[in-house]
Amino acid sequence: MREVVDPYRETTTLQGENVRLEREGGKPRSFSLNRAPELRGMLSSFGALIAGDLGLLERNFVVTTSGTNDRWRIDLVPIDDKLKRRLARIEVDGSLDRPRCFTMTEPDGDASVMALGVQGRADLPQSISRESLAQWCSTGAEP
Repeated sequence: MREVVDPYRETTTLQGENVRLEREGGKPRSFSLNRAPELRGMLSSFGALIAGDLGLLERNFVVTTSGTNDRWRIDLVPIDDKLKRRLARIEVDGSLDRPRCFTMTEPDGDASVMALGVQGRADLPQSISRESLAQWCSTGAEP
């Protein structure tokens, strides 16, 4: 399940091959992953990240890595033209053997950041801005 709270409220639920999208003020929509092959590619890529399957990742993305074991980044740029229309890149920041953040940037520059392992608001930067989150994701510290 994915939940968006700002700038609008939306919940996306994936069950098997079916996606249900509920946006505040609108009617719920449901569709099959067969109608959204770009979404299927993105979801399988997350599974490949978790499983460490570089071959599957490279079928859907140009994969670039940087950093050290202490602080690293995996940059994923979509290969598929349909996916490129919805997603410009995914950046995975981490430390040692743990991912810290997934940042998904859309072609228009908007981005969603998923912070992993956060117990509460106090674990995040004091100011929630794109810049402060980017700094926190890449270094673990506030700017």
